[in-house]
Amino acid sequence: MSVHANWREEYERRRKSVSEAMELVKEGDLVYLPVLSPGALAMGFYERAKTLGRVDFRMLAPREPYLYGPEIRGEKEIELFIGDGLRPAHDAHIATYLPNTFMLGMKAFDAGRPEARMPDVLLTQCSEPNERGYVHFGPHMWSRKAYARRCKTTVAIVDPNISQVYGDVWMHVSEITAFVDGVIKPVDLAGVRQRIETLAPEAERGERLSLLGRASPDQVALVEDLFHAMPVGLMQQAFGLSEVDPAAQGIADNIRQIIRDGDTIQVGVGQPSSLMFKAGAFDDAKHLGLHTELGSPGLAKLWQRGILDNSLKTIHRGKSVAVAWTGCDGEDLNLIRNNPAFELYDPDFLLHPAYMSQNRNMTSINSAVAVDLLGQVASEDRFGGHMVNGTGGQPDTHMAAALCPGGRAITVMRATALEGTLSKVVAQHEKGTLVTIPRYLTDTVVTEFGIARLLDKNHRQRAEELISIAHPDFRAELRKEAQDLWGSLNI
Repeated sequence: MSVHANWREEYERRRKSVSEAMELVKEGDLVYLPVLSPGALAMGFYERAKTLGRVDFRMLAPREPYLYGPEIRGEKEIELFIGDGLRPAHDAHIATYLPNTFMLGMKAFDAGRPEARMPDVLLTQCSEPNERGYVHFGPHMWSRKAYARRCKTTVAIVDPNISQVYGDVWMHVSEITAFVDGVIKPVDLAGVRQRIETLAPEAERGERLSLLGRASPDQVALVEDLFHAMPVGLMQQAFGLSEVDPAAQGIADNIRQIIRDGDTIQVGVGQPSSLMFKAGAFDDAKHLGLHTELGSPGLAKLWQRGILDNSLKTIHRGKSVAVAWTGCDGEDLNLIRNNPAFELYDPDFLLHPAYMSQNRNMTSINSAVAVDLLGQVASEDRFGGHMVNGTGGQPDTHMAAALCPGGRAITVMRATALEGTLSKVVAQHEKGTLVTIPRYLTDTVVTEFGIARLLDKNHRQRAEELISIAHPDFRAELRKEAQDLWGSLNI
């Protein structure tokens, strides 16, 4: 009898305890733990790795500091997003960064190149099987399915808190090596509330309780055991509850001027780009489409209001598509749950510029740390090579918009940092700065002070455009530096 007809027996054969499943990890393996890795599997891997001579592992936006201790011997890689939690491990050279992009992350392996190293073992979470024997990876899918398709071994812990989503998210139980179930329980909201009221610092309890009331069950489940202890600001950002500051509002007001009816938009998860929905950047438009990497607060509410209807899209018409809905707020996730108007796909497919650029008026909006007067965009580091994050999907989505005939690749940033003492428009980047977007691909840069249109502009003209959107306090010095570098300007 086929595995499809007899999937329940197949599933039972593949069920293991955490310790039994970890025996599938062998010495010398490369293990992949995706973003928001389930704690039980991460701890199980930690205990298993301590018994082995060497195990390498790769993570995306890691949050498990114990994995970066000396007990695990092997290479520790961080892919795409460094994140706040393990930035000290990267700074201390305990971990190293893997400069992948979504569009090329699987290419070497799929092409059979000898230099490719696909992880041997994937540790992930999945939903409970449906009546046909299929599991899905939920609203925070990211690259889970992409890796599960390619890794020799996949260990999946069954999470009853994963809500139903649509798209290419399903795999049959026969395609997954081992299942761990019964370990993750349905989220205990009463227990989270009790820990806040008894264990959280007294001064923070009211704010934490307010956060609990505004978060969706999916979000609470991801940090259930740490809800009383995680930094409040970090949770606000993770739950899409950051407030719109005046600079972000100014940026959104400028974005409103260049968004066209029928644009297909991509909005990055960083700041200030992730605040654009809440700040009303798209409120004047009609018939917008969405083809993006991740979510942002207010995204699904724009669909609810009829602005984001996807009716004019070239591909995935009628659907909002992404690789994960991470970044949305609780209201958005409740609207997306079990809603066929929202679909998820593997990032190496969905974010490939050759595919994404086929959209009608593909318009990307991504954040930057700094932009120099030639238009070189730095989004990963500051102070000359000190990495604060990775590329994420910015190269993929920016390039897609740049290649689209009617597209526009927009870079947004607040004009200053460090409470107004540091200009983010700089004459030249410091030595060692990592350039995320080269000057010849930079299109439009927006701050709260205006819009710089760089496409088809020479070096002096670019300097003029960018100085005009810098904070007024820094323009005179930038003008002097620009003239020293490139000669007399027209401003």
